[in-house]
Amino acid sequence: MSKDEFTPLLESYVETYGFDIDQLSYNFVSKEKLFKLNEQFLNHSTHTDIITFDYTKNKSLKAEFFISLWAVYLSANDFSQSPVNEVVRVMIHGVLHCLGQNDATEENKKDMRILEDQFIKMFHVKHTNHV
Repeated sequence: MSKDEFTPLLESYVETYGFDIDQLSYNFVSKEKLFKLNEQFLNHSTHTDIITFDYTKNKSLKAEFFISLWAVYLSANDFSQSPVNEVVRVMIHGVLHCLGQNDATEENKKDMRILEDQFIKMFHVKHTNHV
């Protein structure tokens, strides 16, 4: 997956929510670093795959994402997904939080998973130009 493949799809996707992208920063960090961030900012003493710092204003997305590839690869294995699919899932998961989605309840988690799957399917569609 390259930035050139991901960026246009992401821009198109957030436009469907009426948002545009100001700045999104994806930081891939060690499991230890993400664990410390999770403790420090969310008061959770568990491993996680992503933490989102959302600075979005006026429907203009601005956020920092911290992602542990260690946790992403564990999830990929647990859910029989390719590592690429799981990285894309986590990247869009953070964006969905910025778009107002949450995963606080089991029902919310199911809804979020549906939205993640929709984006992954978009990502894997091969686009062709017609004359």
